[in-house]
Amino acid sequence: MKKWILISLVLLALALGATYLFIPSTLKISQNLRIEANKEGLYRKLSQPSSWAEWWPGSKTMNESGAWEMDGGLFQPLEQKMLSLSILLKEGSVEATAELTLIAIKTDSSLLHIETSFPASNNPFSRVAAYLKAVKIKEHFASMLQAINSTYSSVAKLYGYDIRKEKVVDSNLVFIAKQLKTLPSTDEVYAMVKKLNDYILAKQATSTGYPMLNVFTRDSVDYEVRVAIPVNRRLPDAGEIHYKWMLGGGNILITEVKGGPEEIKKAYNQVNHYVTDYKRLAPAIPFESMVTDRSMEKDSNQWITRIYFPVI
Repeated sequence: MKKWILISLVLLALALGATYLFIPSTLKISQNLRIEANKEGLYRKLSQPSSWAEWWPGSKTMNESGAWEMDGGLFQPLEQKMLSLSILLKEGSVEATAELTLIAIKTDSSLLHIETSFPASNNPFSRVAAYLKAVKIKEHFASMLQAINSTYSSVAKLYGYDIRKEKVVDSNLVFIAKQLKTLPSTDEVYAMVKKLNDYILAKQATSTGYPMLNVFTRDSVDYEVRVAIPVNRRLPDAGEIHYKWMLGGGNILITEVKGGPEEIKKAYNQVNHYVTDYKRLAPAIPFESMVTDRSMEKDSNQWITRIYFPVI
């Protein structure tokens, strides 16, 4: 009997010793994942707590304290930093701050790195419990990074619109420019469209695309309105109607949006973010291709518009 007691004590001592040998006094947890997404665009998404519902792998509703739950763990977005986001996590009795860092690999790919650390207890049993919590936190980190990857690894998901880079096709344009003190009404825009269509018909030319619109203001007081129509050949200037040639084969960003002025404005903002994030330059003004005849369709929610944004 004494022999078995001795053996049990030795095994217990070895087990206790192993907890100090193999479980460090400070538990460090980290996970990495490469994602095919622009770093600036990704940071902009992740730094907005309201957007977490788009990708969060746990409960899609944050609690009253602003934390998001996943399998018993709580994760609350904290301050934003230049390269990282701080997250307060709670896993049982463990409370720690994690740092989610974004590192640009290329303009269209990033490395996600998340890490945290917390002290393990000197009590061997509490030390093992802390280790098991660390294992669970590591699993949570992996789920988070995989969820971010699956949600934002495409341009359409990251920016909210399917922004495509294509080549300029319609290089011949005729246009009218006007100065106004207010945003142009639909009637004013389509009066300009009619003048252009009448001119194209008089010159026995053919339009090759939908009417195009650009409205520019620096001060929300004076507005410069340009309406253009692509045509099949060069046409001479005639009074207020002018010819413009765009370099055929040049790069242009295109996205399509359904909705009225506010939705179109949102799409423009996202395309502008894309241009900045990917370090593009705009050699010419962007414009709206009015796929829907807005003079006929009075419900602006039904408008289809293609935004064209020349870039180099």
